[in-house]
Amino acid sequence: MISLIGILVGVSASLLTGDSNSTRVAKLQSDVSTLNHMVSLYLADGGSLAGLTTPQAVLDKMKRTRPQSEWQQHSGDVTGRLLDVRLRARMTSKPDDSNNPRAAWDRTKQRFVLNTATGNAVSEFYLDDSLVSADFGTESRTKSAYAFNSSSSGWVWGTSVASPAANYLDPQPFSSPNPTTAFDPDETTTASSGPPADSGGGSGGGDGSGSGSPSQPTLALLPMPLISPLGGTFAFNSFPTSLTLSTGGAPDNVSNLVYSINGGSWQPYSGTSIPVTPAMVIQARNETTRPAEYATSSTNTQTYYRLTSGFSGAGQGTWGNAIGGANLVTSIQNSGTTSVFKSGNTKLDLGNGEYLDAGVENSLTFTPATFGSIAPNTWFDFGAMQILNGTTFYNSEASGVTLSVNLNLTQPSVNVTTHVDLGLVSTTNTSDRLASADIVQLLNPTTDFTVNIDGVQYRLELQWVSLDPSSSVVQGNNLLVFEGATAAVELRARFTSNY
Repeated sequence: MISLIGILVGVSASLLTGDSNSTRVAKLQSDVSTLNHMVSLYLADGGSLAGLTTPQAVLDKMKRTRPQSEWQQHSGDVTGRLLDVRLRARMTSKPDDSNNPRAAWDRTKQRFVLNTATGNAVSEFYLDDSLVSADFGTESRTKSAYAFNSSSSGWVWGTSVASPAANYLDPQPFSSPNPTTAFDPDETTTASSGPPADSGGGSGGGDGSGSGSPSQPTLALLPMPLISPLGGTFAFNSFPTSLTLSTGGAPDNVSNLVYSINGGSWQPYSGTSIPVTPAMVIQARNETTRPAEYATSSTNTQTYYRLTSGFSGAGQGTWGNAIGGANLVTSIQNSGTTSVFKSGNTKLDLGNGEYLDAGVENSLTFTPATFGSIAPNTWFDFGAMQILNGTTFYNSEASGVTLSVNLNLTQPSVNVTTHVDLGLVSTTNTSDRLASADIVQLLNPTTDFTVNIDGVQYRLELQWVSLDPSSSVVQGNNLLVFEGATAAVELRARFTSNY
């Protein structure tokens, strides 16, 4: 009898142990499935689990709430919290003796997975009552993948004060044969382009009878009229003198062809040519005369710009606003047509009152050019420059200077002063000739000069052109002047249009 009881007890213990293991595994599988569902909701709600490596860190992140300011627009739990704050993960370093699966966090798949691998993993998820009052903080999430209401109130139906005619106690059902978008409480009703639908009844004779409301006919949109020639920007000699309109194929006797010039009143088109002036804007449309069958066409809009015939004039340069180091030395000669700017101390102190004078400072000489009938967007000679890379000491050379050019234009008749900002970079002399070259930078290749003619704005642009490659090289807006050389340079310009 005692032996039998011992056997029964052993069998019972074995069965109970197996049943307990099965229960724990089933619970873990259920918990993992639920948590993965919560992870999907959290990510869809704008949350992020990027960079998290441990299961507990993932759980604690999903315990956070949204800021209270976002609660009204949140479509899930009002606070945005997805997990009980008491939830914890019991970690073990290896599977148990029965090699039951454990839960691990897969950073790549962004979900919990079950496996029997070694290493730290979750043997069970449990509730820790000591965390019942824990605060895991708030977080502002990105835009949710699903929308609820973009209005400030957050209410679907609004208020009776805002819409006194609405009956919120008996809302009408919404149906659509092919709904393509979610409900939008801020959406406005699209205005009907046709006449209101009529209603009526009727009866038939003979072998049948019927009653009902006729369906609203679909209106045919009239074609947009044609304007010839089309608008655009024209050279001075190619600018059109007149234009004509046509209905674009609209049926006869169903519409009137009307037009408007420069935003003026609409007027019927008589069929004769319309004179074109620079910067003129013309609009045309086919207005329906049978609104029950046809809708007014779209509006055709064309604008006509005329480029000026050319620019003529000359300029006079003035140097100023030099900047440099604490020992800056400058000399400026602004007289006649040629302006000269020099900078730098050429004397090296040898001590005992003796000096070595290199005798050649850095200098820039500008001589403006006269130009005539220069077509827009065409490069021309703006002026000649001679740039000398001298020898200076004690950080006495200029690092920047402005060339102000007073432009006296005869075509068009206008006087404008434009400013050319130059950066001056003095490099250390080495055996490398190119690396030792001083740099003259064109800091504002698009200058501050602007002029408006016939509705078109023109701006002055500049660029370097080296006339002697043995003394200077152009690299974009930089002019490299070799050490000891005097570079002959052309400052080239063009008047560019905004159309």
